[in-house]
Amino acid sequence: MAGWPCIFRRNRGYFATILLSALFLWLGNTLATKDAFVYDAGERAEVVTARVDRILARDERPMQVDNDTYATVIIYFEATITDGPRKGSSLGARQLDDPFAAIPMRQVQEGDRITMVYNKDALTGEGMWLLQEYDRTGPLLALAAGFLALLILYGGKQGVNTVISLCCTCIAIFAVLIPSILSGHNIYISSLIVCTYIVAMTLALVNGLNSKSLSAAIGCLGGLLVSAALVLFMDNILKLTGYVNDESAFLIYINPAHPIDLKAIIFSGILIGALGAILDVSVSMAASLSEITATSPDSTFASLVRSGFNIGRDILGTMTNTLILAYIGSSMSLLLLLIVYSNSVMELLNREMVVVEILQAVAGSVGLLFAIPLTTVSAAYIFTRSKRV
Repeated sequence: MAGWPCIFRRNRGYFATILLSALFLWLGNTLATKDAFVYDAGERAEVVTARVDRILARDERPMQVDNDTYATVIIYFEATITDGPRKGSSLGARQLDDPFAAIPMRQVQEGDRITMVYNKDALTGEGMWLLQEYDRTGPLLALAAGFLALLILYGGKQGVNTVISLCCTCIAIFAVLIPSILSGHNIYISSLIVCTYIVAMTLALVNGLNSKSLSAAIGCLGGLLVSAALVLFMDNILKLTGYVNDESAFLIYINPAHPIDLKAIIFSGILIGALGAILDVSVSMAASLSEITATSPDSTFASLVRSGFNIGRDILGTMTNTLILAYIGSSMSLLLLLIVYSNSVMELLNREMVVVEILQAVAGSVGLLFAIPLTTVSAAYIFTRSKRV
């Protein structure tokens, strides 16, 4: 016990970061959820997870559409509930396999883990359990746990700090930013505050409170602000409405009394999407110049800036590709549909959903472009100034 005061003194910056981070998340969540709109659909249907024990029957009902024959299949099965008050209960359920369903689902099999919903027929009032979706949370949690374990195994103490920062980042987005949007707060300000918190928290936990983190924070926030300014500037020039897909239209009707600003959603999405890459580049630049300073203590401001620009050119090419490829990869299905059904390249390039994707890639890349020199100059100044002092 006698060593605890020493440990605390040596790591007071780390413990202060944890404390301030927890305070920010708690206070942010409290303020964000105060007036958050929650959709109330009345009595909610009961949903449970279950394991399919056996298939009881399959009922095929063929139908003729023009010259084609289709079959609606009703699968009757028995399942055991695996959670909640009904855990262990065995009951009958069914799956409707509709050939015209917008999102087809694989037919259920014995041993499948699923979620079921209790549904009442609007006309007869008869209740029945229906297959809702396959339960994928188990494999996903196992995958996430394996990823976190590898982080800790490879990174040791640094890996633990990385896991903590990752958890705090997710909490900031899902418990602060999203509720603040639903509460009607200014999305532009909320996004900037959450992004600033993520940058400060991540650098303080992973790299510590030092000159390297300070220079990386300056470069990252500078690049992020440039991206934000570019999005705001291009917003009016491109005459964006925010209606990029069907989900955007649904957002308007979530809370008609206080409609969500769809253009602000685009702004927030671009900032969140670019933040990781800009932070990565800033940390890489600051770490590289820190190593150069450590191995060559006589390095001058000019030499560090020159080295930083040379390193930055190499990083910029690959990181810009990473950012653009990430956006293309996440929109592959949409791009395929647009290319197939567009009459011309000009029509494709003028669709708002495509314009927003291009704006995301370009704004993020411009942020990277500015983050490199900002980090380089600030790191060179801070490192050489500390030597003079």
